[in-house]
Amino acid sequence: MPHSGIKKIKIVATLGPASSSKEMIRQLAEEGVNVFRINLSHSRLEEAVALVKKIRAVERNFVRPIAILADLVGPKIRIGTVAPNIVLQPEQKIKIVSKKVEGTAERISLNFPTVLRHLKPGAEIYLGDGLITLTVEKKIPEGVIATVLAGGNLLSRMGFSAHGLAVKKFSLTAKDKADIKGMAAAGVDALAVSFVQSEKDIESVRALLPKNKKTMLIAKIETLAGVERAEAILDAADGLMVARGDLGFSIPMAELPFVQKELIALALKKAKPVITATQMLESMIHNHLPTRAEVTDVAKAILDGTDAVMLSAETAIGKFPVQVIKTTVKIIKAAIHRIAIRDFPENSSVTDAICASTVKIADQIGARLVIVFTLTGDTAMRIARHRHQQPIVALSPDPATAHRLNFSWGISPEYMVMKKNLNGIIAAAKKVAANNRVLKLSKGELFVICTGIPFTRAGAANLVLVQKV
Repeated sequence: MPHSGIKKIKIVATLGPASSSKEMIRQLAEEGVNVFRINLSHSRLEEAVALVKKIRAVERNFVRPIAILADLVGPKIRIGTVAPNIVLQPEQKIKIVSKKVEGTAERISLNFPTVLRHLKPGAEIYLGDGLITLTVEKKIPEGVIATVLAGGNLLSRMGFSAHGLAVKKFSLTAKDKADIKGMAAAGVDALAVSFVQSEKDIESVRALLPKNKKTMLIAKIETLAGVERAEAILDAADGLMVARGDLGFSIPMAELPFVQKELIALALKKAKPVITATQMLESMIHNHLPTRAEVTDVAKAILDGTDAVMLSAETAIGKFPVQVIKTTVKIIKAAIHRIAIRDFPENSSVTDAICASTVKIADQIGARLVIVFTLTGDTAMRIARHRHQQPIVALSPDPATAHRLNFSWGISPEYMVMKKNLNGIIAAAKKVAANNRVLKLSKGELFVICTGIPFTRAGAANLVLVQKV
């Protein structure tokens, strides 16, 4: 049975000058955006809080939950301030020094000077997402001397990347700490934690969250250390982001597609959502149509099994934010029925067995829909990781759970007060099967229910039922 052209891959869209009005937020949501991203690298806290209020105002009159992801700045390595009108020319020499200086064409400094000790002769350095490329010639007492390979305008606080380079100790800035508390108070559903290198980095952010908040932490993997510790990081986090921009400079770029595939597979194994990000449809910042290579790239991430794809500048500052979402939806619907079904025989818990059985039963009997009653969302995510044919309607009594399931493949979340007995569960499921946002079943059509007894206990999926509308 095909996937019926349903948009199972979730779309994360970044808000910015091109998309931050209430009308545009509503329009993008209508076209298929599930999660709106607020990039705190380009927003003051008060601006971010205002965006949260706009999104929630749109959501109040919308037909489904809308999730909000706030992306923390994190400990990004950057050059210091630079004098005006500095242009680096190919083949010129420049010093990178540990002492804080105003940047010139002859020397620059870094906000994390200790990383200089890890630079070896021959290492390539990328400034401003690769706009300027240098190569290290030799080490000197005050830092290194580099040669410009590809020149350009040198600007204050440009990003600084090199293979294998990472900040020795993850440390939250005063802005990060204020943003964490401010965004949690504003009610965002998730925080994206930048430049995560170990599980301790996630723990340090979680320690700042109020105990009564269920804010998800999405670990952005964008360093070699993050790749190497990805499994431990994901055990501590609630999801992953394959942040291909900085990651592409931290590892050899030719390895990036394979690392992406491995990280997505890891998230599937752990039944946690994974977002593939950066330059998905980059040319659509200026163009009405994407390149063929970009279409292929988005489709590859979908075929790899990603839960969500993320648009950045395409929707934040691009000329065609609505067209970007429409294009993404077309690619998703074309690729969705070509996704391979996954099996996880190494997982032997009762919940895993029940979730796997739900998928197999639905396929064997030709059921068209899976309905899951879930408190935390875990059961729904464990079903969804199989990447099976049937869409999932997840019913939860917890609004926070309904919002967080917007990050997960194939799940249409809805808020519903939990029923107290099996008859109530079945009656509610039949109503939902006949009338939901994803796939309305006709009288006599089969669907599968997955739930747990007792009904009020989290993580207790132990019951699969087959029902007819």
